[in-house]
Amino acid sequence: MPSLIDLPLEILLLIFPYLDIKSFLALCNTCKSLHQDSIRLDSLYWSHAVRDTFRVPNQPVVQHDGARWQKLYRRLLTETRAFTWGSNTRKQLGHDTMGRHFKGSYPEEMKDVRALGVIADMQCGGWSTTLLTAKGSLYTVGVLDGERFVFSEHDGPQPLRFPVGFPYSSSLAAYDEPTIAIRQFSSGRKHVLGLSDSGRIWSWYSASHSGLHVKFLDVDITESSAGQSSPADMPLFGRVKKVLAGWCQSSAYIYGVGIVLWHPAMREPGENDETDTMLVMETVVVPQTNYIRKPTLQETDEEKEFGSEVGAVLNYILLENYLVFVTDIGRVFYGKIGRGNRVPEVRELTALRNDTGSSIDVQGSFRRFAIFKNGEVIIGLQDYLAQCWNAQRGEEVDASRGLLKIPALQYNDVISVAFGDYHFLALHSTGRVTAYGKEPQGCGALGLGNCPHDCGIRGVKMDELDALLISHCYTSGREVWFHEAKQCWGHHLATWPLLEEEEWDEFNDEDCLGELSEWVEQESRDWDKDLGVKDDDGLGSHFALSICAAGWHSGSLVLVSDRLEKMVWEKCTVEYKDFLSTDEDPDDTSALEGAKYVWADQSLLPRLRQGNGIETEGEAELEPLKWRFGRPQFQLGLDYNTSWEDVFG
Repeated sequence: MPSLIDLPLEILLLIFPYLDIKSFLALCNTCKSLHQDSIRLDSLYWSHAVRDTFRVPNQPVVQHDGARWQKLYRRLLTETRAFTWGSNTRKQLGHDTMGRHFKGSYPEEMKDVRALGVIADMQCGGWSTTLLTAKGSLYTVGVLDGERFVFSEHDGPQPLRFPVGFPYSSSLAAYDEPTIAIRQFSSGRKHVLGLSDSGRIWSWYSASHSGLHVKFLDVDITESSAGQSSPADMPLFGRVKKVLAGWCQSSAYIYGVGIVLWHPAMREPGENDETDTMLVMETVVVPQTNYIRKPTLQETDEEKEFGSEVGAVLNYILLENYLVFVTDIGRVFYGKIGRGNRVPEVRELTALRNDTGSSIDVQGSFRRFAIFKNGEVIIGLQDYLAQCWNAQRGEEVDASRGLLKIPALQYNDVISVAFGDYHFLALHSTGRVTAYGKEPQGCGALGLGNCPHDCGIRGVKMDELDALLISHCYTSGREVWFHEAKQCWGHHLATWPLLEEEEWDEFNDEDCLGELSEWVEQESRDWDKDLGVKDDDGLGSHFALSICAAGWHSGSLVLVSDRLEKMVWEKCTVEYKDFLSTDEDPDDTSALEGAKYVWADQSLLPRLRQGNGIETEGEAELEPLKWRFGRPQFQLGLDYNTSWEDVFG
């Protein structure tokens, strides 16, 4: 009699989704044949388990990394933390400010978020930060529409409510009611869209008002009924795959219909919250986005031709004046959004086509976007789209100032990019977050420290009122630090010994600052390992899951291992009793109560002998920099500093 292991692997992979986690692990432990990585770490099984259990959004660039998804499943339940940094003028960071801070220059954990349970996703709006819990509830801090409401009355996260007649947004009630349990959401500049488990679209324009169920006059949406556990049980046509809130538009991708645009739903002035549904009278369907790929034998000749020339939509974004979408044959298309959200036609961006036909992704907001293909990350500007749109048919557009290949992002495990008004973040599959761009008024949006000194050793230079990442930093990137001990270490580097003003002027030389910041970057890269902290699964004490940015602020969901974090603190501090003979005031160098940093009495900042042979001044004995990963070959061909007005202005 044939055994289970005699079945082909492709058949086994079809069986596994029907097993719960406990049963799947038990099966894999029955014999060596089923314990091999191709089965035990099956990416389809674990990615589905993570997304289904915790509502974590899919990440197309790493969707085939089974080991990553399995590790995330094990740690998500207890270790997810929400960090924010940057401008806090509308309390959009969700910090315990007590009226003292209008910015956060280092990542700080949001107040009262742990009590909400597992956080599956977080996104920044223009003046807000919104969180999705694993139970399908939405909470927000700050103000959704900063043009209408100046101040938030609340410090902590507030639930996005539903109209009268629905459960009052308690997490338990939402989890049990598929019409209001949110499985995917999008935060625009000043409104939030949510897609429920049943396939219903909800829209919020204020945390003080209940959401509106969005329905269309001329587009039918198929929702699951009470007898269907999810839209997956239904035919594809008419199901909503994704909602996306843009700069001033709402949108959704609907199977068989395409990308649909409409004006954000709002109640009329004076209308009470009992209104639960908004019937959208005018919608726009984006041309060439309705194709659904079918088995070849079931397609007409016209469908086959369309599938080979355009393909099916994989993902799309909304910018200020344009939309961009990518298809499953590796092509990138864009269209101009006109009056009334009209998109009369779409055109291909042939310069961004993936000729290999393999996976491609697009991410972006406001005036910038990123194309992911074959390990490359290409940053595009809305101005480039405008040049292409206004050019004559067949006329080539110079991409040198409209498409950027930043060296630190190429073939460097980048899986997502998040854009603010003047800065952006990159998330690497290794759990690192790197920051680029500039901070208006030194608002802290890069997350690299306080201006000017703390972030100075990270390669950030003051340019009048703004803080600007210098061009040297785009060779390897500058990592955002989530561990408070590492932030204190960086502060010590920048302030001990206290440098005289003329010495800081010397460090403001870009070549000097570039090398110093690269040395700091290399010293911090394997910080946990250097401290001898044992890490069983390789994710480290802090492992970033996702990133978000908008306006002048940023955020990240991070897995934080309490055990490893405590070990790092222990390695970084010693008890005061070892220093009782000194005259030093312990409060000046305290790390934790009853302890001080091990580096408190050391000058860790080296004198520099730069690659060009120039030596920095000072009384300390000169010691050449010791490069852990070799002296960098800075790629300065593109003058980023003179390009900021185009890129981030």
